[in-house]
Amino acid sequence: MIKKSFFTIATAAIFAACSSAPNETVDTTDAAEEKEVVAERTVDTDAANSTINWKGFKTYSKGEHIGTINLKSGMFKVEGNQLVGGEFTIDMNTIHCKDLEGNEENYNKLVGHLKSDDFFAVDEHPEARFVITEVSEKMNDEKGTTHILKGNLTMRDNTQNITIPVKVNVNDEGVAVKAPEFTIDRTNWNVMFGSTGIEGLAKDKLIDDKIILELDVRG
Repeated sequence: MIKKSFFTIATAAIFAACSSAPNETVDTTDAAEEKEVVAERTVDTDAANSTINWKGFKTYSKGEHIGTINLKSGMFKVEGNQLVGGEFTIDMNTIHCKDLEGNEENYNKLVGHLKSDDFFAVDEHPEARFVITEVSEKMNDEKGTTHILKGNLTMRDNTQNITIPVKVNVNDEGVAVKAPEFTIDRTNWNVMFGSTGIEGLAKDKLIDDKIILELDVRG
């Protein structure tokens, strides 16, 4: 048992040492209460002009994959010129890998794996959802952000509350919420592949736990 445990830890350490994934993730806690927000106006999101970028990492090397996923629908709640609430839905069937464009075999293999039960289980859970639970003003000149956004992110029927810095722009023409790159740990949403035993651990660690996201949601 001791030898097995040591081997498991050593294997994970070796894999982790090879990855170029970030070490830290955004603050992640249990789901927060989703209170009803009464606002002066509601602005529907513009899926066609919104973007969600992702970046994933190989654990056994410095390799990485980058891609996109589409916003499906959503809305912002606005009071005066302030964002006070909102939510949006992500279409998990639109997972796309940009760096494998033109390589059909590898593209289909990776995207198919990400959509499978090993990861996001898209057939059973075709949508992810983000609900804003708190908005507070906080300038960060280095990141170019104006607010801190807290929200419940749901994937695979698992909900966690995350805290991300964002740039908010509200005017008569609409709303824009931009989040520069931030990192989540997929295992917090039970997005895990082969997570049991030594062999399972090795398989799971072929793709790093950390995922970088970048949002530009407009309404």
